[in-house]
Amino acid sequence: MVEDMYHTTHHPNAVGVPIARKSTVRKSLSVAGGRGTLISPLVRDLCSPLVRLADLISLTTALFLTMFSSFLEQGQTFNSFLSMRISMRSLGFELAFLLGWRAIFWATGLYQPRLNRAASAFLWRVPATVALCTGTLAILLLNAHLQFHSIARSGFVFWFTGTTLMLATRAAYYTYDEHIRPAFRKRRNVLVVGTGPRARIATLQLAEHPDFNYQLSGFVDSFPQPECSHLAEVLGGVDDLEAILMRQPIDEVLIALPIASSYKDIEKTVAICGRAGIQTQYSLEFFNTTEVAKAHIIDENTGARVVEMVHNDHRMLLKNCFDRTMAALGILLLSPLLLVVALLVKFTSKGPVFFVQQRFGKGKRTFGMIKFRSMVVDAEARQAELEHLNEHSGPTFKIKADPRITKIGAFLRKTSIDELPQLFNVLKGDMSLVGPRPLPIRDVERFSEPWLMRRFSVKPGITGLWQVSGRADNVDFDQTIKLDLRYIDRWSLILDIKILLRTFSAVFQGRGAF
Repeated sequence: MVEDMYHTTHHPNAVGVPIARKSTVRKSLSVAGGRGTLISPLVRDLCSPLVRLADLISLTTALFLTMFSSFLEQGQTFNSFLSMRISMRSLGFELAFLLGWRAIFWATGLYQPRLNRAASAFLWRVPATVALCTGTLAILLLNAHLQFHSIARSGFVFWFTGTTLMLATRAAYYTYDEHIRPAFRKRRNVLVVGTGPRARIATLQLAEHPDFNYQLSGFVDSFPQPECSHLAEVLGGVDDLEAILMRQPIDEVLIALPIASSYKDIEKTVAICGRAGIQTQYSLEFFNTTEVAKAHIIDENTGARVVEMVHNDHRMLLKNCFDRTMAALGILLLSPLLLVVALLVKFTSKGPVFFVQQRFGKGKRTFGMIKFRSMVVDAEARQAELEHLNEHSGPTFKIKADPRITKIGAFLRKTSIDELPQLFNVLKGDMSLVGPRPLPIRDVERFSEPWLMRRFSVKPGITGLWQVSGRADNVDFDQTIKLDLRYIDRWSLILDIKILLRTFSAVFQGRGAF
């Protein structure tokens, strides 16, 4: 039974259930027979151009060691071997060997995944292929009029060395793929739309993704089918998708519905995810998607089309490096100021130096945002009695003459010095220097529109576009969200630098801070 190939945690209300054990999935992919058999991603990787290059290097190394051993057999010294000159004739032979080996690789199907299917197939195909390559070397040795035992010995050295190196390359890749790479995969919560055979296969493939450790949050299907009932709970129908995305931290939605009978549901799902800023995957057929989508790319690992709502390429790596480098430099340069402020906070009011509040970050995941404490210790408990004084429209809470603020806290807020400890959040990776401000749980729970969730598709920032557009003076909640979404849609590293420079100007002028 298919169900026996899965290793899942049965918890009907759990969020982020592991899809399946990687080794179990790989086994199931390998043993499946017949036309249209799924091929293990490991086998595909072992047939990649990088492995092909490593094989040619392995055989070149084997050829070098064979020549060296033959040279020593003739009574020559190691120094005399190193002093040999490389002629054009020798280079010509090496080029001929490379071309010949490459042709043998192709003829034996060494790099054809459908001929190998499982990684164990390489245990016999590699030695057989190297044996044929050894034949090309034997032809050269015969032309050199060497004795038979010398030819046999040299051929064995070449075959043994080449086979060992090529198998070692694959063993090293297997070790990396099975034990090292999974440890660095990023956790990613996925919601699957559909519960039929297509959804089961798509979920099975996700467990093998090399970059993400997908955690199954559940299924959405207006007409549930039994194929996926053993994996996770069906959270509702397509009409419930907006509400599900608003109350659960979902990083990606995988659409696995039949095209012919569910086109409208697929289109609706893509539109909902677009408004919420949630990345979607779907089959190769094209659909009209939201105008905020950044890219339509083909995922080489699953064969699915991925619609990215935010930039997700080398530029994000550059932004991350920039953020952490600048945060580390800022902490180093500002350490005297941080120490002085910490002492002032400690000796001017009772309570801890830092105030750590749970905020929503990227993917609607919570983290502890660090600030210098600028209010009395029981400030959060007293907020309920001050709700009627809120001067902000929408779900956010702001009042200018907040009675909970301490004397030193008023100065820290006016100068934004209370925000400086967030450099540690940036260094840790929870925040960015520039991005939408992280909102408290109390504010997010009052969101009533799914499109507001798109601000959680990127890391929150210490400063952002709305901070340099008036800060708290004349920017209401709706304008704040629009500025955040404008930043997400138009992001570039140059824009980050411009916002940082404008932030310094806004702080020095003390505009809108309270």
